[in-house]
Amino acid sequence: MACGPRATMRDLWPRLPEESRSALLRRSAEADWWVLDALRTPWEAMRPLVFSEAEYHRFAALTAGVLRCALLACRRRAGTAGELYDALNDRRELRLLDPSQRLSAACLLRMARPDALVVDGTPWFVELNIGPNIYGVPGLEERGAAFARSWPDGTLVEPPSTLRARAACLADVVAAPGGRRRRALVPTWRADSGIAAKLDGTPALRRYLRPAAEAAGAAGLDVSVADLSEVHGGAGGLWVDGDRVDVVFNQFVSAVPADGRAVGVLRAAVLADTVQLFVPEASCLLSAKQVLAWMHEDLDRYAPADRELIRRHVPWTAWLGPGQSAERRRHLLDRAVRDRAGLVVKPSCGRGGAGFVAGHAVTAREWLDLLTQRSREHTLVLQHRLVPDRTWMRFRSRDGTLTAAPVPFVLSPFLLGGRIAGACVRHPAPDTDPAVGPLNTATGAVPNTVLLLPGPADRPPRCPAPARVTRPDHPDGCRPAHPRGSQETPRRPHRREQ
Repeated sequence: MACGPRATMRDLWPRLPEESRSALLRRSAEADWWVLDALRTPWEAMRPLVFSEAEYHRFAALTAGVLRCALLACRRRAGTAGELYDALNDRRELRLLDPSQRLSAACLLRMARPDALVVDGTPWFVELNIGPNIYGVPGLEERGAAFARSWPDGTLVEPPSTLRARAACLADVVAAPGGRRRRALVPTWRADSGIAAKLDGTPALRRYLRPAAEAAGAAGLDVSVADLSEVHGGAGGLWVDGDRVDVVFNQFVSAVPADGRAVGVLRAAVLADTVQLFVPEASCLLSAKQVLAWMHEDLDRYAPADRELIRRHVPWTAWLGPGQSAERRRHLLDRAVRDRAGLVVKPSCGRGGAGFVAGHAVTAREWLDLLTQRSREHTLVLQHRLVPDRTWMRFRSRDGTLTAAPVPFVLSPFLLGGRIAGACVRHPAPDTDPAVGPLNTATGAVPNTVLLLPGPADRPPRCPAPARVTRPDHPDGCRPAHPRGSQETPRRPHRREQ
């Protein structure tokens, strides 16, 4: 049986007209500095990645299939959110988790932004990123629009709007018979971590959330924007300034807000089912990287098409942690020692690249000590290390320096209600070694976005595999300023790395 649609995600930028490419880069160099979610990165990407529109939508089908297979793996082990929390040995404080919530795709897969590395054009999903605290939507959308305006001949188009798709999904959560308008709360909150801490106070967070509020209003909802400290009520319902709230647009995990009273009020309403969260906190459980390990454990239990989907698009992943049999633990530790250079380790429930270690970057003794000690109390995952494709990217530093380098990228599509809308891209900074750490904005990665090249749906533009660069010029005809840019693109990557 065929495994469904395949996507070949190659950056088509080098195939576009040189004059148009130069014009966009010139305009980017003259534009104001771009800041995403107040991340003070020292570099910015000066052009988008460009993909075939047809391949982008095939990529969406692959992404949706991987998420569906992840949920199937969870449902084999648990029927409710509480059971899944226990099966994952999850230690996080999830105060808004409803333990009795059933594991349905409509609720738990409402919003996701999985991370994929592209190897020889093939996307490999290394993390699932499902849950409420998925940031970057307004900035990425503004950046994509600016790139599209800067493209001279209008042949590149923006992907579907993440803001509009998210708002439509929000409105569907509380769709009412007869078209009666429902009220959404778009709250601000105080916190020591996450987007609220990175931005400069509540007014800045309110400005960041303004596009979400405006999009929700355009989707047919009445909208209140207020701080969590202003909500009141409980099991009987949730109110702000006398207005009853039907759905909360939550961009936070419950452990983050500092206002425990407000979270308690919200929890009472959620457990009584008198208010809905746009993204149920149970969604966070599916982001655990152990779920990817379960998918590989269950290969023989999937239908043939799903089995091939996992084999071709999810790198081998296994878990080490409490509750594991001694025999299985010994087997995995033996493999981890033997295959150290081809593996990476991550905490199952980590975020922001914390705890990521590549086996080839540490000694054999450090590697074994790390695995044995950390996995006694916390679940870790071992994952096949991927060596991703690279593309020439032009960068600008905060002091105006221009440089270019062949860099890999993480491609993270937004899926809202199972449909793709927009994408987040991350590159390593041109002055860092991408082989050592994860490509995460929390560790200095440079955010970027995509534009699409339209073409026949059944015949996307052909794009040959990238050839080895034998001279220091990159596809824009410019000589890189940075010393690393004068190196040849590394040999064509073999198939495994992260």
